Amino acid sequence: MIRRLRIHPFSLRDTLECGQFFRFTKSQNTYLIQASDRIFSLWQKGDLLFYEGVEEPFLIRFFRLDEDFEGILRAIDRDPIIHQAIRKYRGLRLIRQDPWECLISFLFSSAKAIPHIRCLIETLCKSFGNRMEWDFHIHYGFPPPHTVAELPALKEVRAGFRARYLVEICRCVDRGKLLLLKGLTYEEAKKRLIELPGIGKKIADCVLLYSLDFIEAFPIDTWMRRGVQKYYFKGEKVSERRMEEFLRNHFGPYAGYAQLYLYHYWRNQPV
Repeated sequence: MIRRLRIHPFSLRDTLECGQFFRFTKSQNTYLIQASDRIFSLWQKGDLLFYEGVEEPFLIRFFRLDEDFEGILRAIDRDPIIHQAIRKYRGLRLIRQDPWECLISFLFSSAKAIPHIRCLIETLCKSFGNRMEWDFHIHYGFPPPHTVAELPALKEVRAGFRARYLVEICRCVDRGKLLLLKGLTYEEAKKRLIELPGIGKKIADCVLLYSLDFIEAFPIDTWMRRGVQKYYFKGEKVSERRMEEFLRNHFGPYAGYAQLYLYHYWRNQPV
């Protein structure tokens, strides 16, 4: 059954295509989304979001529709650069992902373009995930923790050096352990994630921001480093630690939303 939900402001395209989430396909204006073992379709007309195959409470949580979105945008609108990004992409929202899926997805993201990341994830799901059907097509859920126990099993995924990290993570982490991080401070939760095989600062911040509700997290990759140095440090090369401290102080407790807007803005308008 097709249902609809009125949301303003909201941009389904920008929210899904900004690089924070990987498991979707697009046909014309309809998105088929896979999240863990769920599969559902979405499309937007004006302020109306049409959906099928999922319940409204899940969408509210998934797209963080229960937050004071306008208040968050006002809080981060601190300078001309972020103001331009908000003005151009107003309606871009954070997605609240499953922490296990988010962790493995961004483990695959290291030094990879988005199409390649999506291909790796899809191959992993096809190899180890549960089979699902949608509109007479076969799809696969995201593999649960501890599914991949041996390195040879990952041969078809072609994950390169990431394969070893994936096997090691599957042996020592599960969804429950990741959710426990929500009870820690941002600094402590980030430290715990960085202790995992193959997880650096950027991946840790992505997992904290996109799945564990640490909205102050500010992932810094090449796009962000280049843009921040140019616009906030007048071209001066600064350490990542100094950059992160400045950004979190500058944008406050919702710095992660500022990161999302700046990243999407600079990615579509190269700095």
